Amino acid sequence: MTNKKGLFIALDGGEGSGKSELLEKIKKHYGDRVVVTREPGGSAYAEEIRQIIRDSPNAGQADAETMFGLFWAARADHVRNTIVPAIKRGKIVISDRFDSSTFAYQICAQGARHLEQLFWSTRSLFLGSNTPDIYVYLDIDPIIGLARKINQTDEKKNHFDERKLAFHEDVRNGFKEFFAYNGHGIKSLIINAENSKEKVWEDFKKIIDVQIVV
Repeated sequence: MTNKKGLFIALDGGEGSGKSELLEKIKKHYGDRVVVTREPGGSAYAEEIRQIIRDSPNAGQADAETMFGLFWAARADHVRNTIVPAIKRGKIVISDRFDSSTFAYQICAQGARHLEQLFWSTRSLFLGSNTPDIYVYLDIDPIIGLARKINQTDEKKNHFDERKLAFHEDVRNGFKEFFAYNGHGIKSLIINAENSKEKVWEDFKKIIDVQIVV
């Protein structure tokens, strides 16, 4: 993708990394120049799949293969009906989570290494050229991130939040592995999310401003 046709940024991070608050600042600062979306979800049908993934009382027992299929199904609809049309309108599209999360959570943290080759082939088939121009990862020690989540009493918890520390450590390692891959057109930048909210915001804003003409 080129900047003339818009910009696609995937924002990712572990639990408690501050993505939600950061995205609110982005919407206020950039206004209608930006389209903020999310995964799972981001389109009408994908939002229905989101409810199954996160809120079903049976979701906690779903294995990696099941989650893998659900996330990619939702992503295909999300890309087709929300991301691509917005980019064609010249918008800055920022997705709260994208395929980097599928790799970190299902392939790595849920131990589905046998799906790794399928992940890359599915990525190529489902996304084609519609991959993020850049991934931005908010890096935080899971101990700190989970402590933040406990204090966020106004935010609904899901079965991913309730998993043990080792799971979240595997997630963090999974993200780092994804961003280290060569040969898949992945461009990424890492922000230290343990810094102050103001510093994280400034770091992220600089990344966007480098990509676009302000």
